[in-house]
Parts: sequence; structure tokens; C-alpha cells
Amino acid sequence: RTLIIKPAFRQGVTHFTTSQLLTLLSLLLGILSGCAATDTTPVAVAQPIVTATASPSAVLPSGTVTPEATPDTPITLHVWWPDALAPSTQERAALLLADNVETFRSISPDIMVEMRLKRSQGVGGIMETLRTASLVAPTALPDIALVRRADLLTAVRSGYVQSIQGQVTSAVLGDLYPAALDLGRVSGVLYGLAYALDVEHIAYRPAVLTGSFARFEDVLADTQPFVFPAGVTEGLSDVLLLQYLSAGGTLTDLNQGKPNVDALKRVLDFYQRAVAAGVIDPAVLNYARSEDYLTQLNNGQLNAAVVTSTQYLDLLSRGQSLNAAPIPLADGDPATVVNGWMWVVVTRDSSRRQAALRFIEWMVEPDRQATYTRLINMLPSRRAAMRVWDGGDYAALTNQLLLNARQPLLDDGGSATLRAMQNALATVIGGQRTPDEAASDMIEQLAR
Repeated sequence: RTLIIKPAFRQGVTHFTTSQLLTLLSLLLGILSGCAATDTTPVAVAQPIVTATASPSAVLPSGTVTPEATPDTPITLHVWWPDALAPSTQERAALLLADNVETFRSISPDIMVEMRLKRSQGVGGIMETLRTASLVAPTALPDIALVRRADLLTAVRSGYVQSIQGQVTSAVLGDLYPAALDLGRVSGVLYGLAYALDVEHIAYRPAVLTGSFARFEDVLADTQPFVFPAGVTEGLSDVLLLQYLSAGGTLTDLNQGKPNVDALKRVLDFYQRAVAAGVIDPAVLNYARSEDYLTQLNNGQLNAAVVTSTQYLDLLSRGQSLNAAPIPLADGDPATVVNGWMWVVVTRDSSRRQAALRFIEWMVEPDRQATYTRLINMLPSRRAAMRVWDGGDYAALTNQLLLNARQPLLDDGGSATLRAMQNALATVIGGQRTPDEAASDMIEQLAR
């Protein structure tokens, strides 16, 4: 086959064979299979993936200092793009990303954009490299990056990113889902602009289960077994958090170290009954993350499980026949925990910051954001984008969930309250304690 692509800076039409196109895509993503075969050592330097300039020679080696813009010299924005948002199997996403960046360059002659692929986490990841470069090579820092909520908190605390409070247009801020807007706030100040989101919900096989998961009583009455990460090792399970809040608890209770005992006992009573009915297997205590049972869900060994929206869409793309339903709650009102990737501004230079915000707002334009996030199996942060996201009934569910979403309750294991609540859940599911006994244990533990 021959595919036809019209480059923005050249006249005429260029023809690519399928093989040539795949090579081009590999270059765009910075993932060269030949290099991977010979060198598997993690690298701490980002690889260039897209450069929206008129010439390939404009790609700068790592550590190169870009001269500040003059009236005759466009600003070159350096963007760190996480590999989680550039899946190597998504050729269409790679082409769309390149086209979006190049189109921005064509309508903004005063700004060039250099994008570098970075690992999402770990060695060579965005946060690790921000930390290192801030200390030893500040000229190698990007102007813009994308980070998750936990990393945003660290970046703000460490002074790696700048406030964008009052610098984003009201048209964008007013269109964000409330929870998405809150994801970018730290102590009430806006530091990040949400871009690509994921939420948590049940994925189930409609050929086996009815999908009655909304309320505790629905799950028990229709015998709808499911699994979730009940064995989290730090903080509180997202599922337990949502269920505790739906039963009458509040975040203020938890922050003050005085959990609502009645609310917790209501949740624990559900799990005691669910274990007795065979709806919950004590084996869920072996799962610390949803990734721990995805293979079983994919292989048909499980018929229902709590997953992220990205995991759900990935399973559908592999041919799985699954439906989605809200996480079981006491009151039945659909709710979720939302997380995702946010744009942050690293540069302290005012002119570069203005250019950075122009580029960010370009990337979150509703049609552009909807199309790209749909290709990478994530959800858009803007309500206008969700309306054109092309997700059918699933878009309706996720829209409802996002309207009633909460930030992840992040904890490094240092909260005695969260540990005590999680322990109470484990002892009830494990059959060691009744709800009343587990609640009493929790109170005693917190008193000590």
C-alpha cells in the first residue's frame, strides 16, 4: 500500500510505503527498534519525538541552550512528553501529535516547539530528571511538561514548576470538569492544567453478570462478584474511600484523624455480608493495584473488577466484550476517583511562559483534545471535548462520573487514620473480625 501525506512546509505530495511510514512513526516517537535491540540500559536523557520546525536540523542535542528570542528569532519551546501519552502501538496518535504541533508552528511563526519523549516514571522519568537537572543542569530543563497529581505536589513543594493562577483564559478554566480543575490546584493555587484523565469503575462481562453494581444491596441481591485492590500497602483504597464517603463519612473526618465510625461500620457490614454470599473472595487482599489482576480479567478468569478507564478501553481494544458500571456505593449515586496528566510550566522567563500557555491552550482545544485522548484511550479534561469524544454510552457514563469525581487521597503511608481504616477492612474481609470488632480495634489503635 502507498499512503499520501502532505508536509506543511513542502509543496506537492510525498508518497510513503507502509514500511517507510512505520519508520517515520518510530522517529516521531523516538523509539527506534534497532537501538532497543542493542541497548536496554535506561537513559536519563529525553529523546526527541516531534520538532515543529522547518528543518530536521533544528532538533537540539540534550543540554543545548536555546538563545532567548529576539525580534528576529522565534522562541523555541522545549516540551517533555510522557511515554504514557505516546503509545508506540498507536501510529494514528503519533501522526496526529506531529500534525497538531506542526500546525501550531505554522500559525505561530514566533514560536517553535521541540518535543522530547520522557519515561513517565522511574530512572530517566520526568520527575527524576526535573530533580536532577534543577541541581546540576538548569539550562537543560524544559519550558513545559506533563505530570500526574502525585508528581505535581512534589514539583510544587520543590519549586520545580510555576503558578499559572490568573494566566489561563476563563473559557478554558470554566469548561474543565470541577475535579479536573482541582487536580491542578495545590493549596488553592493553580499550578497544573488537566489534559488527559482516567477514572475508576467496574468492568464486567454482560454475558455472565447483570451489571447491578450501583448500590450495596444491588450487588448482594443479584450476587454480582467483583474484585478490587483491597490490599493497598499505602494509604486508603480508592474503593473504600468512595464507599466511606457515600455512607456518611467526610474528608474532614479523615484529616482530623476522627473517622466516622458509623459510616465505616456500614461499609464493613457490606463486606462481611459480601464475603458470606461469595460476592467478595478474601483473595482480593492479595491485590494492591488493579494491574495485579488485569491478566485474569483479560483471560476470562474474572468476570468483574474495578479498573481505570484507560485499562477498560485498552481491554476493549484487545477485543474483550465488557461493559462498565459505577463502583458499588451505599447511596447508589455514581462517584469515582479521577487522576491524570496535567500541563505544568517550568520556565521562569515571562516571555517563554506566555508562549508556553499559548501552546497549552492550543493543545486543549476541545476537538483537538477529544481526538487525541480518544486515540490513546484516555478521557478529556474539558466538558466540550467530552461531547465530541466519540465514546457512545461509555462517554455518558464517564461524563456522569467526572461530574461527581474526587481527587486521589494521596498518602505515603504516614497517616495512622488511613492505615487503621484499611486494616479494619482487611480483618473483616479476612474473617478475623466482625464490623463492630474491627471498628473498636480502629478506635483503640488511633487512641494509642
